[in-house]
Amino acid sequence: MTVREIFVPATITDLTVIDPSEIRNIELTLPQEYEIDGKVYPVIDEMRPGTAFLAKPFGARTGRQRRRMYTRSNPSINAKGVLQTIINDTHAEKADTSVWWQTADVTAFQSAGETIPVLLNLTPDGTALAPYEHCSSIENSNLRLEPDDEWPTMRFLGIALSTGITPFLAHIRHMKALNFGRNSVCAGGYYRVVVSVKNHRQLMAHEELQEMVAEWPQNFAYHPVLTREWPDDWSHGTGRIMNIGEQQNGKQRISLEPLLEIVPNILNEHVRLCGSKEVCRQLTEGLAQAGLQPRSFRAEAW
Repeated sequence: MTVREIFVPATITDLTVIDPSEIRNIELTLPQEYEIDGKVYPVIDEMRPGTAFLAKPFGARTGRQRRRMYTRSNPSINAKGVLQTIINDTHAEKADTSVWWQTADVTAFQSAGETIPVLLNLTPDGTALAPYEHCSSIENSNLRLEPDDEWPTMRFLGIALSTGITPFLAHIRHMKALNFGRNSVCAGGYYRVVVSVKNHRQLMAHEELQEMVAEWPQNFAYHPVLTREWPDDWSHGTGRIMNIGEQQNGKQRISLEPLLEIVPNILNEHVRLCGSKEVCRQLTEGLAQAGLQPRSFRAEAW
């Protein structure tokens, strides 16, 4: 039996430019209810931090709608039906929708009141619609956040390459909304995030994260690293978080020294990584070459 897909029109409610023609914050707002075959269903939103929704934006290259997964950057706990994400131009040869999101065409699309279809599913009891999530359980290949009765006792190290910060923003914002799990008998969870981008123009949620460090110093740490250029007054990290060399046998020698300067006790961390497949491979090999085994390791590659 073929399951009918339900795409609901979402309104574009924010198109904030982070780096012109390169990176944008995107916000899509779902309707509060939607009619199917004469029956009106409420739209609910219980997406778990670290998961992605499916939408159908247009492609600049193909000129037609394409199915794309977008990791959510905000938590559903305090933004029901408001799906935020961060999209960059991939500059890949066959890049399509990632290019479209950076153009003036999107602004015109928004001004004209056009909508973006977002995939929703009927809830198991058939009484409501909810956003599709790309994963429903925790696996080593995804970044779905642990249950709320587990993460308050965990120490996390999130390593983000460029827009790979997206799932970690959802994690951190969710945890903050729950006071990082702090109560009279629990010191709460701890989340350290290392973010590597090319230059200061591509920093995402930079001021927000700095404010969070000041507000929650016992539960959160933020380490932005610029790899190609930085202002004279830049006081944070520079260069790459891994050094790649070559051994005599031709294989890569991967030094994690720059990362370990930031996180010397990585063995005590639950490491989470979001970046390219190559970076995920390099970090995995670097840990193995150094004989380092964190408490757990999960990575999502793009």
